Amino acid sequence: MKPTKTEIAALVTQSTTDDGKLAELVAGLSSKDLITKQRSFLSLQKLVEGNPARLYQRHWYSIAAMLDHSGVDAKYIAIYLLAGMTAADADDRFDEVFYKYFSLLDDNTLIAPMHVALNAAAVHKAKPELREDIVKLLISIDKTHHTPARKALIAAYAIESLDKIFDDVEDKAAVLEFVRGYVKAPSPKARTMAKAFLKKREKTAV
Repeated sequence: MKPTKTEIAALVTQSTTDDGKLAELVAGLSSKDLITKQRSFLSLQKLVEGNPARLYQRHWYSIAAMLDHSGVDAKYIAIYLLAGMTAADADDRFDEVFYKYFSLLDDNTLIAPMHVALNAAAVHKAKPELREDIVKLLISIDKTHHTPARKALIAAYAIESLDKIFDDVEDKAAVLEFVRGYVKAPSPKARTMAKAFLKKREKTAV
């Protein structure tokens, strides 16, 4: 049975003070049982939203190691939890996995690139020293190995992130040029996102 919101809330509360429960949830991320894995991920994702330091201090490295897994599930989990934990990254641990994380924009799957692009905004917000590099990688999706159709799908998520961070982007002209390239993309989602972005941002860009 799919975990309920009440169940997830209870697990978050327990793991906030109980190291054993927190470790149990982290171990559950590698479970072969899909319900256990989902329960663990949803609980930790919720925990990270409100208390990123809790997971960061105790389990950053085990989550970061999931970037190296061949399975897309592990990468997906790591993409979200690492992005969430950057808000508490006092030791600059994300810097150590920066290129590994964003290299997933060129991953052989479609899921990993889309969700790295989507979570880029959270990393950008938390890591000012990495902002310029993050933007450069997002607007370089055309250089990945993906087919045009896949590039467009990934770009749709990148545009969503770029909209969230646009006020803090230095090279706004480069971002606008990137987005304009998807106004006639093979993906309806990308076309919609590009047109909405440009309508909102072109007049205000300096």
